[in-house]
Amino acid sequence: TVKWTFGAHGIKSSRPLPVDMTNESEASLMPDIDHALMTPPSLRIAHEYPFAGNTAYVWDFRVAQPNVSHLAMPVIHSIEHFLGSSLPAASSKVINVAPMGCQTGFYIVAIGLSEFDEISDLVAASLQLILDAREVPLANPGQCGWAENHSLAGAKHLTGWLLSRRGEWSDSAVGTDGVRIPA
Repeated sequence: TVKWTFGAHGIKSSRPLPVDMTNESEASLMPDIDHALMTPPSLRIAHEYPFAGNTAYVWDFRVAQPNVSHLAMPVIHSIEHFLGSSLPAASSKVINVAPMGCQTGFYIVAIGLSEFDEISDLVAASLQLILDAREVPLANPGQCGWAENHSLAGAKHLTGWLLSRRGEWSDSAVGTDGVRIPA
């Protein structure tokens, strides 16, 4: 069991992180691309960690331009409910989906899922569920901490745009400097 404590430096877990985030040289080992150069929509591996004899991957599903635009909270909240319920149901490799605090996308955490085509197919199928939906899953006071903060219409609008640009999601379409490579 993992025990959580709350201290002067935030939340700590009894299970150590693979990288000591308080050590600047180790934290810098977590690669990322310049957010000013990102061109959404994109789906790429942001981080990977050894985990129980396998590898945990944190996928960055970026849907808005960092520091330029962001998603409305009811839209990102609704898409989170769809992805968070449908992705783990579709694949036991997916263990969590979380919105980015900057409201520009989602983190998808998966074990042993490093193939772009596999995760892309899963995400696209989950997004298709939004287009076909009549309500946001789990959007009620018993299962959601902010049940009135949803927009199915907004989620459908964004989903249509994302699916129409699925060909741009590929991590191979982004160079090492974060700039989209022309097709």
